[in-house]
Amino acid sequence: MIVRDLTRIDEFEACLDLQREGFGWSDIELMPMRFFVVSRHIGGLVLGAFEDERLVGFLSAIPGVKNGTPYWHSHMLAVTRASRDSGIGTQLKLAQKEQALQRGIRLIEWTFDPLVSRNAYLNIEKLGVIVRRYYPSFYGGDSDRLVAEWWLDRPRPSIIGDQRRVTIAADPGVARAMRVKVREDFLAKLKDDFYVAAFERNGETSDYVLIPGASRVDLAH
Repeated sequence: MIVRDLTRIDEFEACLDLQREGFGWSDIELMPMRFFVVSRHIGGLVLGAFEDERLVGFLSAIPGVKNGTPYWHSHMLAVTRASRDSGIGTQLKLAQKEQALQRGIRLIEWTFDPLVSRNAYLNIEKLGVIVRRYYPSFYGGDSDRLVAEWWLDRPRPSIIGDQRRVTIAADPGVARAMRVKVREDFLAKLKDDFYVAAFERNGETSDYVLIPGASRVDLAH
């Protein structure tokens, strides 16, 4: 597999096809081709993963500024249904990290559904993100989101001392039924200055592992 920058109009059009296939979206839901063109033009990134010259995954990021410091917001990662669970998402993220460091970017953020254990495991355990923010109904309706903070040049926090946990179900249907409880658990623990530093899978359930010191994390790292 080859991971490289996407720069051409036909490559961006292939990203539209992959959104349709990977997410099952209608045309009105798609991230339009112009978005990819503009994001590259203003300092963002569009990466594609290819197998036998066929696009099987892509990732896009847009630039932002937080407290005077530039960072990337990783806006979308899509993989074909046939290629899921094959490590393509991880390879795209690691290529994104390399590109960011080359450009002097030290922080990448993105949102993800707190009830999807597969994404949580990738983000927290494989990549090493931390989580300090939980947004209820981020896109309206039942669209609660966690914010992943990927500090590219800092070590992972040590999981020692006081710990708290938020449990989710592996089964999507059961997980959705637990949404309100998960939201309440997260908001209470984050309010107590805890943050997510690990994720454990335990068969039918998984646990977000939180440790104290969310307000001091910049100094602790």
